[in-house]
Order: sequence, then structure tokens, then C-alpha cells
Amino acid sequence: MIADSPTEPGSQPANRSFGRVSDETQLWIARAALVAVAAVFAWRTWGHWGDFQIDNGRELYVPAEILKGKMLFRDIWYMYGPLAPYLKALLFKLFGVQLTVLYVFGLTLTIGTALLTFEVARFFRLGIVGSLVPPLFLLTESFYPFIRNFVFPYSYAAALATLIGMACLYFVLRHASSRGAFDLAMASFLCGLAVLTKQEFGVACLALLGFEIAATWWIRRNGAQLVRNVLILAAGQLPAVAGYGWFVWKLGARFVFFDNWISTPGTDFMRTWGKITIPAQGLRFVPSEMLLAAEHLLLGLAIWALLSRLAVSTVARYDVKSPARIAAITVACLGPLWALAFLYERMFPPRLFNPYLKWGVISIPGTQGVFPKGILFLVAVFGVYSLWKLAKAPSDELRLQQAGLALYAGLIAFRQMMELRPTLWACAVFFNGPAFIVLVIVLFAVFRWACKSLDARRGAIVTTTLLLAESILAFILFYPRPSSLPARLDTPNGSFYTRSDVATLFPEIISFMKSHSQNGRDILMVPEPPSLYVFAGLDAPSRWYGLVPGYVAPDREQDYINELIANQVRYVLISNRVTIEYKVAGFNRGGYNVPIYNWIMAHFAPVGQFGPTPGTLPPPYIVWVYERKDLVQAEGGQAYWSVPAQALQSQSP
Repeated sequence: MIADSPTEPGSQPANRSFGRVSDETQLWIARAALVAVAAVFAWRTWGHWGDFQIDNGRELYVPAEILKGKMLFRDIWYMYGPLAPYLKALLFKLFGVQLTVLYVFGLTLTIGTALLTFEVARFFRLGIVGSLVPPLFLLTESFYPFIRNFVFPYSYAAALATLIGMACLYFVLRHASSRGAFDLAMASFLCGLAVLTKQEFGVACLALLGFEIAATWWIRRNGAQLVRNVLILAAGQLPAVAGYGWFVWKLGARFVFFDNWISTPGTDFMRTWGKITIPAQGLRFVPSEMLLAAEHLLLGLAIWALLSRLAVSTVARYDVKSPARIAAITVACLGPLWALAFLYERMFPPRLFNPYLKWGVISIPGTQGVFPKGILFLVAVFGVYSLWKLAKAPSDELRLQQAGLALYAGLIAFRQMMELRPTLWACAVFFNGPAFIVLVIVLFAVFRWACKSLDARRGAIVTTTLLLAESILAFILFYPRPSSLPARLDTPNGSFYTRSDVATLFPEIISFMKSHSQNGRDILMVPEPPSLYVFAGLDAPSRWYGLVPGYVAPDREQDYINELIANQVRYVLISNRVTIEYKVAGFNRGGYNVPIYNWIMAHFAPVGQFGPTPGTLPPPYIVWVYERKDLVQAEGGQAYWSVPAQALQSQSP
């Protein structure tokens, strides 16, 4: 299972197999190993994903509403492409509106993306072990107990687009070698699906295909082939054109691409809130931060080079021949990295909101070799170098593939430029996979350079051990700990794990919503989560099922209020959802959508609250209950603050 890098461009690596296991058998063993690792992760973390107080509730609510006959965008506000929600609605229709359906769907996306990542890495002649490093890293960060995971993510559009984008990249890399129409047709079709799924992935796939077609023409100067390739690319976009064309015909372009897609440049969200969220997500151009990231990147690579040379020198000095001893010496020479990983485990116990998960990877420069903060700079340099080598040798298919990988990796990673590291807070899990492949390619080159004084057999053993060490270190540093979500909660739609106070209060809130609704859409839950509507068997009284900053633009606030009036909202439940990512007070404090908040305060009176649960870690989960004032007066009662949850459940409307 050891592969050497080729000595000439276009040559194939010489695989050195253990025993008599064929290369094809080794490949299937590697694929099976990835599936097995994913299964173990899923078993270890089952149900410990997502946060039902934030975006994950949308991923349950939207397809459930589509199943009731509602139209996306028109009846249900949605900020991504239509493919993911309609696909989930189909799954719900076939198997029921259950969380397990989403879990299995997400796990399928996870395994599929890991396998595709392995196949993509194989194009770059890393050997089987080297090709396993990127997908193993992806699996390590795919099961986080927060909204940034693959199995139950903040957006299945992101997870599905990651899979589709990786598949598109795979077929583009194949086409760079084969020039076959089938590979290009598959890549173009997948590109169209990416456009239907999530915007930035569609753009990245279009740019990747455009680059590969243009580069192929530049290399071969075949006009007929260029026309054929452009036509194939255009044909692949027909599903996206048809899909969006239908919505535009029904609803209008502005309604779809501005009123729903709030991240479109020029929207009120981008003008007001984008300047806060976009830098926070990583698109920052702070010279001092960029310089520090570049320094850490160089330091990380230098540490790998130093330690690998130390291992090689030790093996050569003592003329070690035994594979086991060579591997042991290599592992021992990586002592500083093992010590740092152990130090993290001891000094920064991994909890959900521990700063270790956000800043620990950069606090000690030695860990930059595992996943450097400045990895996007590495991608950029790698891409420029590949283009330079391609210009010198246009027939070198490997350089064309490397340039294509760098382009795709850079485009999908750009929006999270300074936050591509695997943490609970960033969306990096969906955007850093191709960039990590670039890192492994560079590390492989560093290791091969370090081993140049050894014979091929011993050099391959050292290189393989170093690559395995990279995977193990990433596992130690970024392994998901499900213990941060300790309490099991059973709902009519399945079970999940969450905070203990949420597990206590959700059943009480669901019971209240069921018993106090008269028309199935007269209870408003703000700002989130919409999952409570599904658990209670209700509909949101507005197409805006959530009220997070920027979702409802100022010129749409009256439309929102009119929907509440039309659906005769009787109760408003306001949670203490913290909106620190927008740097504004929560909705319960009138921090945003002030006209809507003032309208609620003017027409509804407080009658009780759920929470806080005694002994809860801050911030506690609290939901305040407001009843329409005319109903309070008609019942001849008064508004009572802090009515016990039991009294609320027994209270008649």
C-alpha cells in the first residue's frame, strides 16, 4: 500500500504492495475502510448533531411544508437553490417526516463526499495512503455536535453542494486526461446541479469547467473540439435554466434572487448585516492577520521538513532496514507534534464553547502543519506554480489537473479565507476539503524531498508514516466530542440530543403549542426555531418562519405583520436566542426588526414563560409567552409574568 511519486510527468506511480494484494484490491480495501470509519463516527455521535434553536430547524421545516403543497420561495422563504429542499421533501414523502430520514441522508452525503475526495486525491499520485489522508480528515470534522457538520448541518444545500462539487471536480480531472465527451458531459450536468443547490458552488464549478475547456483549447488549438466542449457545457446547464426559469416565470426574478436570496449583492441584508457576517466568516483583508497566517503556514511546513529530515537522517545514520523500526523512528522523531497534541488534550478540554476549538490551532505555531490558518495562500501559490509549469509543458496533464484543483479549492474557500480551519464556528467543513488536498500534495512533496537520500523502499516507508501521522494528529485535534450535547429528547418526529434545559422545555412548549392553536397557524415562534412547528404539527403564520437579523427586510416588515393578522395569531412565543454573530441584541430586546417587535408589544400581553431550568449553565434557555390582548380582556383575566409551565399547559385558550 505504498506508492512512490513518478519520476517523469505523466508517468504512473510505482505501487509497492504488501504481500500479494493487487492494486485493485487495495483500492477497494481503502474505500471499505472509509465507509467503516464513517460508520464508527456515526455510531459514536448518533443524534448529537446540530442545534434546534438555530438553522437546523429550517432543514426540517422547509421540506415538511413543501410536502403540504407549499411552493418554495413564494410560500416558504428560502435563501439557497431549490434542489436540496425538494429532494428532502421527496425523501419525506417516501419514508415519512422523521429526523432519521435526514440523518441517513446526511450520512449518505458524508460517505459519498469522503469517497469522492479519495478518488480526487488519487489523481495526484499520492499513493493509497496519501490519498486516504484528505477523506479521513473530512470524516473527522464531519460529525461535529453543532450546526457545522455533514450529517445534520445548518444547510443540507451546503452538504449536497459539497458532494456535487467534488463529483464535478472528479469528472473535470478525468476529462483533463481522457478528453472524452462523457466525462465533460457528466461534469457539466453536475455543474448544473451545483447551480441548483448553492450559489458559490455553482459559480466555482462553472469557473472550473470554463478554465479546463479554455486550457484544453490552448493546449490543442482544436476549434472543433472547443465548440463541442462549449455546447456540452451549455447543455449541462439546462436543468438549472429550466428550474430557475420556472420559478422566475411564476414569481419574478427579483422576488427569487433578492427577496429570498438575501446574500445577493445589493440586498438590504448585504448592506446592513453582510458587513458584519462576511468578515466574521473569514473574508477579511487585515494585513497583520494575513501576514501572521502566512508566517504560520511557512513555519508549519518548515517544522514538517525539519522533523522529516531528522527521521531520514536517523534512519540513514544507523542504516536501519526493518520497516517496523523505520516507522518507529519516524514516529519518535515527530515527538514535538505528539507533545503539542497531548498538551491540547490536557490544557484545553474539548467542550462546545471552549476557545480551544476556535483559536487553539493557531495558539501554538507547531500545529500549523496539521491545518494551517493560511492554507488559502498555499492554494494560491500552488495554483500559480501549476500554471507556470503547465505553460512550460502544455502536454503535462498532471499540471493541468493541479491548476484545476487549485482554482476550485480557492473559489469555494475564498468566502472563508481566514476561517478555513476545522472549528465549530466556521462553515469550513464544506469549504476546506479541496484546499486540504492541496496541503497533502505539498506535504507529500516535502516528505519526498526529505527522503531523497534514502533508497526508494525506505523512503516510501518514511513518507507513508509521516502521512499517517498527519491523519492521526488531525484526528486528535479535531475529533468531535458528542458529550457537549448530553440530553436525549424524543419528539413525534424522532430523537436527538441537546442541552439539558432545552430537552426539559421543548416538550412543554410543544404541548402548549398543540393545545392552544385553533387553526394550526395562529402561534408565532420568534426568532427561532421553526422545528417546533413541525414537532407540534403546526404551520408558521408567515412565509418567514424565522426572524433572524436581515431575513425580513425593512420594506417587507408590514407584509410580515399583515400575514400575522390574516392568520389570526393568538400567541407569540419569543425565545432568548442570542444573535452575537450579528453583534446586535436579540429580538426579545428589540435589537432588530423594531417595527415588528413594537407591533407585537402593542397587541400582545405577557402571560407566562418557559424556563429558566434550575442549575442551567449560562445562557439559560427561556421562552416568553404573549397572548393577544383582546383575548386576555375577553377572558376577564390579567397578564401574569412567570406563569408556571404546568399552568400554561392546562390553561384553556
